[in-house]
Amino acid sequence: MNWSRRAVLSGASAAIIAGTAPRSAWGRTEADVVIIGAGLAGLYAAHRLETAGLKCLIVEGERRVGGRLHTLDDLPGKPDAGGIQVGSGYKILRAIADDLKVTLKTGPGGGAGAAESPTALLSIGGTTIAPADWATSPINHLNDSEKATLPLALGFKYSAGLPRLSAPEAWLSTEPALDISYAEALRQAGASREAMRLIECNLNGTSLAAMSQLHLARTLAIFRAGPGPVMTIAGGSQRLPEAMAARLKSPIRLGRIVKAIGEDKDGVTVQTTRGAIRARHAICTIPFAALRAIPIDAAIDPAIAHMIAALPYTRASFAYLSASEPFWQTDGLPETLWTDNPWLGRVFVLGDAPPMLKAWTVGAGADLLDRTAPDMASARIIAAIEAARPSAKGKLRMERLFTWQKSPMARGIYHHIGTGQAAALASATNHVGKRLHFAGEHLAQASSGMEAALESGLRAANAILSSG
Repeated sequence: MNWSRRAVLSGASAAIIAGTAPRSAWGRTEADVVIIGAGLAGLYAAHRLETAGLKCLIVEGERRVGGRLHTLDDLPGKPDAGGIQVGSGYKILRAIADDLKVTLKTGPGGGAGAAESPTALLSIGGTTIAPADWATSPINHLNDSEKATLPLALGFKYSAGLPRLSAPEAWLSTEPALDISYAEALRQAGASREAMRLIECNLNGTSLAAMSQLHLARTLAIFRAGPGPVMTIAGGSQRLPEAMAARLKSPIRLGRIVKAIGEDKDGVTVQTTRGAIRARHAICTIPFAALRAIPIDAAIDPAIAHMIAALPYTRASFAYLSASEPFWQTDGLPETLWTDNPWLGRVFVLGDAPPMLKAWTVGAGADLLDRTAPDMASARIIAAIEAARPSAKGKLRMERLFTWQKSPMARGIYHHIGTGQAAALASATNHVGKRLHFAGEHLAQASSGMEAALESGLRAANAILSSG
């Protein structure tokens, strides 16, 4: 491998520059496979490869395993910041949990609260509205066919107008004409401007214009394929990757930030902050939003290169608050607060013992929190909750502000199919590398979330095993 040459990625802006691996490292192979990232995809790939007799080595930039499964063990109630809910269709995850004796429990758990609640206390334009009063409220500016629908249910109302996929993986072969923006799909379905504004307030995506309607259609197909109540990981989502890591023989080198990746005909060299690692193969499980900052010297498939450069990731920021008492039990109002206030987004009750709340804001709201001084942001959040819910007055304390997009190892909470990107992403999920392979929840075909990471990790491991 010649680290001095510049790789050309068929016009992709994720262009890759030369690295700085010393020549003495080129001929030394430390492992059959080096795995970049100790999240679910990387840990599961390592287990599969180990079981087949290959020697693996895992490098992880954080000083913990789990990736975007992260339990905040130092906060009251140990809430989860990512990887919260176990869907009923998570077959691989449930099998792993059963094998490792990791307990799954029913209910939404400590990460999102009653995220599936069909109702919520509303705060629109600074006015608090009980859900029963929404249809006739003077600040309800929806059209006549929408007025009776709560803001949090508007997306579900219009989901019937989306293309119905026959199976979760059917998005891989859809017609390009269906790969239009969610905004355009809503317009075609007759959604008012106010409905679109309210849907976008708490959209798990960058924007209505940037998200493909196929992303929503895939999500609905996944739900139909595995309907039923969600579960959570007892003790916090991070307990699962910790158990997966504990069973591995492969070394996991924490706190090793990857600086460059290079591929040649004989193997892969991964340059880290603590030296170079040489292996016959590599699996890169880093989210593409973070991988954009890492130089890669390799002949990458154009679809992979395009997705590294352009795949959108949801920006999400959280505020964790403790309460001196569970005031939501006695004020006669719904536990969940749904707002169009960018400081708050949605506010969930995480638990009553100890009393904890989580404010979850996305997109522009996440950007607002991220560029505001923590003390000022905390004061604005508490004041906004107290204004929307007077029973909270004087009872809240900010415990932690948390953001995924500021993490250099994540740069967002999860991906979505961008408008016009379905064909390129489908091609990327089918890509089989020569020496350098890719995995992660962004490259799954039939799953989402935690199950998606496991699906893609297994596929990457099997590709290496089948290559001989």
